[in-house]
Amino acid sequence: MYRFLLFLSAILLLSLCSCLTRNDVPPTAQQAPDKKEIFEHANKLSAAHNELQIEGYIRRNGLDSMRTDGRGMYYKVWGEPLGPLPKEGIQVAIAYTAELLDGTRCDEADTIAPLEIILGKRKQTVGLEELLLHVAPGQEAIGIVPPHLAYGVAGRGNEIPPNTSIVYHITWLRYTKQ
Repeated sequence: MYRFLLFLSAILLLSLCSCLTRNDVPPTAQQAPDKKEIFEHANKLSAAHNELQIEGYIRRNGLDSMRTDGRGMYYKVWGEPLGPLPKEGIQVAIAYTAELLDGTRCDEADTIAPLEIILGKRKQTVGLEELLLHVAPGQEAIGIVPPHLAYGVAGRGNEIPPNTSIVYHITWLRYTKQ
């Protein structure tokens, strides 16, 4: 009886081993995706998700005539310019509001206490500074800045969650130093 069970176990083991194919073998370290590929894929998915959210905001708010800068920022400028467009190195003062795509206001400055920025110094988000390069004194603008040009994966405290797009409404701009 013992020999019979041993013989049966051996046949069962051989039949199981013969059923395995190369695809049944767990991937080796070379076959498994590396961390870089995983992060690149995750970034692409995140960017696509953000793009869909921004496009939804544009549709819901009737902003179909917005331009894009090719990096994910959408903007629209209107009004009669009273001077040239600013350039990097120029100091400007702005009145603006910033809100999340759901309408939650997260930042603002008015004409009494404007935000002063030296363009190109990157003291503010890249997206805000790039938006201001399209707005001349006398004009107003709206800009939708994707997370990678705003506060990114870090967010900003409790006001701006990580991976959040920001909508800037620029209502006033003047040069303070040229």
